Amino acid sequence: MFTGKVRETDLGFSTAIFKNEMFGELWLGETGLDGDEQGSPGIHGGSERALLQYPSIHYAWWQSRFPKRREIFKPALFGENLSDLRWHEKNVHIGDIFRWGDAIIQVSQPRSPCYKLSARTQCDGLALMMQENARCGWLYRVLKPGTVGAGLPFVFSERVSRVSIHQMMVAMFGSVGVPPSANPEDWRVLSETEGLSERWQKTLHRRMETGKIESWQARLLGPKI
Repeated sequence: MFTGKVRETDLGFSTAIFKNEMFGELWLGETGLDGDEQGSPGIHGGSERALLQYPSIHYAWWQSRFPKRREIFKPALFGENLSDLRWHEKNVHIGDIFRWGDAIIQVSQPRSPCYKLSARTQCDGLALMMQENARCGWLYRVLKPGTVGAGLPFVFSERVSRVSIHQMMVAMFGSVGVPPSANPEDWRVLSETEGLSERWQKTLHRRMETGKIESWQARLLGPKI
């Protein structure tokens, strides 16, 4: 379990991506863990992005891709609150419900990687690589606030959709050598996935209205100078 405060950096932006491991118990409210902050509240955080989980099994993969930086690839590097060997994008679905301590949480959407990850790790192209390989992690909403902690049970409770995080990412953004789905019917079906966040639903509805896929350049590469 990891939390962090917003701080100024020499990366060109303030951020709360730098997390510290917490060994005790904390209160998990509707917008996140007690003491955890977000550097850009309009983009991160909120009731449907209260917690970020990243699969710890991916860190060996990142070490193999960036061997000169291998020592940095360990849990909390990507600003996650939770890291677990058991769960990953192919066995976690949109809308999955978990019990953690006294709290109940629900998967709301995949994480959309941004350029700050590349800057934080000093690995060019990392954000794009994360998106293209669907090694992104996912976010939760809090259905029932309560006391949580690294030593308290984290247990799968219920599945409400058939769409995994990996399937959602590939359909929305494509993968290495494979473009995202351009079929409006696919967009409609995805938008009706039970448990999907309002933000992702709006993106899919906008695609249906315009017939176009939004640009990811600013998110992945950063604002134009």
